[in-house]
Amino acid sequence: MGKIKIIILTIVLLIVTGFKVDNNVEGLTIKFRKISEDYMRPGPPNGPMGSMLIEAEEGMKFVKLKLTLKNQGEKDCIFDFEDVYISTEQDSLYRFLKLQAYFTSTKTKIKPKKEIDRIVLFEFPDKATPKELFIEDKRYKIIEDK
Repeated sequence: MGKIKIIILTIVLLIVTGFKVDNNVEGLTIKFRKISEDYMRPGPPNGPMGSMLIEAEEGMKFVKLKLTLKNQGEKDCIFDFEDVYISTEQDSLYRFLKLQAYFTSTKTKIKPKKEIDRIVLFEFPDKATPKELFIEDKRYKIIEDK
């Protein structure tokens, strides 16, 4: 009986790993609609009281990027915001903190010729200026569109 369980588990594992989706950001363009900085950010929802505010760590601030992401390619753009970073002028990297909307998954899929809007938060050094946004192997210069 033990051998059968092991064989079935192995088959299930092979099937699950065989359907892994590869990330793809070819054709992805980004418009930086607004770039803002603050020392407070909204926390998790707190019922009718709204949400609690969360303060940045000492020497840090929150950088909020309002983005429009557009897939100009022929294949789906697929990536996870959990693997997105911004850099300083000295090329230090800071990992994505959270999406502002609580109902939005970090896993992102954009169909060809479609676009989506996202508000992304990063915790970033107080005295530094955001330089580039990194998604997979692509770099996007952070410049606010006016």
